[in-house]
Amino acid sequence: MSRKLSIFLSLAAFLVAVPAHAEPQQFDIDKGHTFVTFKVSHIGFAWIPGAFTDFDGDLVYDPDNRANSKVTFTVKVPSIDTWHAERDKHLQSDDFFSAGEFPTAKFVSTAYEPAGENAAILRGNLTIKDITKPVEFQVKELAAKEDPWGYFRRGFEATTELKLADFGLDYAGPVPESATVTVALEATRAK
Repeated sequence: MSRKLSIFLSLAAFLVAVPAHAEPQQFDIDKGHTFVTFKVSHIGFAWIPGAFTDFDGDLVYDPDNRANSKVTFTVKVPSIDTWHAERDKHLQSDDFFSAGEFPTAKFVSTAYEPAGENAAILRGNLTIKDITKPVEFQVKELAAKEDPWGYFRRGFEATTELKLADFGLDYAGPVPESATVTVALEATRAK
């Protein structure tokens, strides 16, 4: 075998043996298996749960360098549902969300900081009623594998505590000071 051929074959074998670094991966949010929920105290007696049922977002996840991951998420405020029609109407009014003037709330990540094998801190800016504030979500990375239909799927749960007055959601009455927001998200890798 010639020396050039031997060098070429050795180089080719080396390149095949070295694992390639994966690029950040785009994921499509599975709206049928994603939930944006919240709970607030009802004047100190019990919890009022709720959800936003109409939302959209973009997710990029980098399995080789998780810190490169990012997300943008938008909820449609008129989709708020607390299982009480009159309360939902009041929440959409100018007393709270002013949904007619500000129909969306948007989160844009600024950092994804791994905090263990299956945990991270997701930092970003949340805009509600045209007021933008930094927020921090505690993230659990739940699963990453192929589903029964052949799609590669990832699951996450992200939770934060929001001070309602920070976003102008401080109606002059007995309202809670904060809301716990949880996003349970499933997404499939874009093909």
